[in-house]
Amino acid sequence: MEQAYLSIVIPAYNEESNISPTLQEIADYLKTKDYQYEIVVIDDGSTDKTVETAYKIAPAFNTFTLLKNDANHGKGYAVKRGMLAANGELILFMDADNSTRIDQLDKLITVIMCGNDIAVASRRAPGAIIETSQPLHRNILGNIYILLSGIILGTKIRDYNCGFKLFKKEAAKSIFSCASRNDWSFDSEVIYLASRLSFNIKEVPVTWKDKKETSKVKPLRDGIKSLISLFKIRFKKY
Repeated sequence: MEQAYLSIVIPAYNEESNISPTLQEIADYLKTKDYQYEIVVIDDGSTDKTVETAYKIAPAFNTFTLLKNDANHGKGYAVKRGMLAANGELILFMDADNSTRIDQLDKLITVIMCGNDIAVASRRAPGAIIETSQPLHRNILGNIYILLSGIILGTKIRDYNCGFKLFKKEAAKSIFSCASRNDWSFDSEVIYLASRLSFNIKEVPVTWKDKKETSKVKPLRDGIKSLISLFKIRFKKY
């Protein structure tokens, strides 16, 4: 089989209501492209019908792989497994709830083609469009987390946790072979490792919509855990 130009990695945990429309939109998008691609869905121990629903839409793609974790290990674990399994020259991971839609990918590819190794979708970069905002308390906690990430990790990113990031293959394999965080702090670890490995990172303003009805984030609990994780990332010997 011809080498894939693009791999799309989608972690999913109890995304029965989201996975089908997200995959259908991706399929419609890819029909307009003339390059080879692969879809890699990672089911992270779902207890609903995420797997069955994903398989129903699989025939819409030329190349579709579904990896099933034996239990719910966390988003970071699922993303890492998918990124290491992907074979495309460019590798995107995106959220199954379609908060950042696939039509934003063209912006990220343009940034990669301009010489960057990683293009990070950003809700906070100038030019970003927020169709539906997060609740105020989540915005505040998010801003605090970004501030602390910059201080503790020494990285300069406006938006760590937007689940839409594009990597050149070399950067993806180098970073995710070292990554160890399974929880929501994995995005910060990825940016930290990218910086340490001297890969060029560029933030890209995107259109984004909050999907609070399906979000798995518990702001206070996950915020405290992620703060502790920042120190673990900073002082881990990679």
